[in-house]
Amino acid sequence: MNDFNKRYLEFCKPFIDAIKEVYSTMMSVELKPEKPMIKEGKTSYGDYSSIMGINGSYEGPAGNKKFKGSLVLSWPEGVYLKSASAMLMEDFPEFTDEIADVGMEVCNITMGNAKKMLSELGYLIEMSIPTSISGKGHEIKAQDGVVTITTPLVSEIGTFYIELTYEDYEE
Repeated sequence: MNDFNKRYLEFCKPFIDAIKEVYSTMMSVELKPEKPMIKEGKTSYGDYSSIMGINGSYEGPAGNKKFKGSLVLSWPEGVYLKSASAMLMEDFPEFTDEIADVGMEVCNITMGNAKKMLSELGYLIEMSIPTSISGKGHEIKAQDGVVTITTPLVSEIGTFYIELTYEDYEE
């Protein structure tokens, strides 16, 4: 495995640990990550997605590198509603303005938790503000040539997905 692939895998693990912690702590829901896969195409795996850009630098045995990427959380409608209901401790049988920001909040907390873990591995991350997109079959396009790693997260409330991109770049 080359250095870039090793760092990509090292980079992904804290995000999986972070989302598991968010769901366990804030919703009392245990997540079981399934086997990661390379995403083919642009179509989202969910009906509601929260997206956050990632920029930063890596300082470690492989040298100093700049990187950029993204974190995407995508929920099918039923899983989003159950997640929002668990987080806010109120039943939401349909999407409302009251729960529109739940996904972005989960994304933001996940990023913050992962950032802390990644800093211990030599990754210095500049956080951005999450955004969201919704609709059946919506598309999320990574930059051309950038691989997206998707991991299904299975739980008692259903399956949703975390997608991560990571790319070194020169200034």
